[in-house]
Amino acid sequence: MNSLLLRSAQENDTKDKYQEAFQEADVDCVSLSPIGFEFIDLDTLYAHISHPEDHSGLIFSSPRTVQSVALCLERHDTNDEWNSRLRDEWSKLHAFSVGTSTGGVVRKLGLHPVGEDSGNAENLCKIILEAVKPGSKPLLYPCGTMRRETIPKTLKKEGILFTEDVAYQTVPNPDLEQELAKYMQEKGAPFCIVFFSPSGVQYSKEVFDKFKADLHNTKLLAIGGTTRVAMQEHGYMVAGVAEKPNPTALLQAIQQCQGGTDG
Repeated sequence: MNSLLLRSAQENDTKDKYQEAFQEADVDCVSLSPIGFEFIDLDTLYAHISHPEDHSGLIFSSPRTVQSVALCLERHDTNDEWNSRLRDEWSKLHAFSVGTSTGGVVRKLGLHPVGEDSGNAENLCKIILEAVKPGSKPLLYPCGTMRRETIPKTLKKEGILFTEDVAYQTVPNPDLEQELAKYMQEKGAPFCIVFFSPSGVQYSKEVFDKFKADLHNTKLLAIGGTTRVAMQEHGYMVAGVAEKPNPTALLQAIQQCQGGTDG
């Protein structure tokens, strides 16, 4: 049973949890990224990272948001303030994180993720509201140009202050069509394709339309309800949804689709 995951694989020095879990379950797994990222305005982000005393914590909504912090440190932390002082000060504050993948890279920064099992932004907001009270110092919220409204709207409604730093923008992967053609040539049509984000749905639609005839029997799955809605808006029939952004939940969704097919 072949599965095609529309996501960026983990960096070279990080174990890919999806690859490991799928291998253990004897499910073939290939990841292709439908999107790329360009980091922007990292000097502003570093200016805020340099002053943990002005904040009550951090919000990380994806691994990319953690990467933006790591990259701003790489580019701007010329005096190694992170290792000598800043990391210890931030580690005393909250580091709210959605998903185990995000939590894993938060730990690589030397921080302690809170809420990584929350599964989605709505549930993470509940955790934030339990830990942070109105009148507290602002939370620092690195994000991208296509960030969803869930976290900002919820925090504003509840009177929780936050500083939003737009640190990256999403762009299409120019090589996706070539990579998908190579995959189809080597493996044929996969049993399922998994979309991991609304932006991934948006930026891959034109490419996947070109392969529609070859993929007519392929099951289409979503990570989370937000991605499912995006898929439906783009005309896809969603066969299953992983309710949490982790390998276990996704494998369960895939196996349910397989059971429905077999039955």
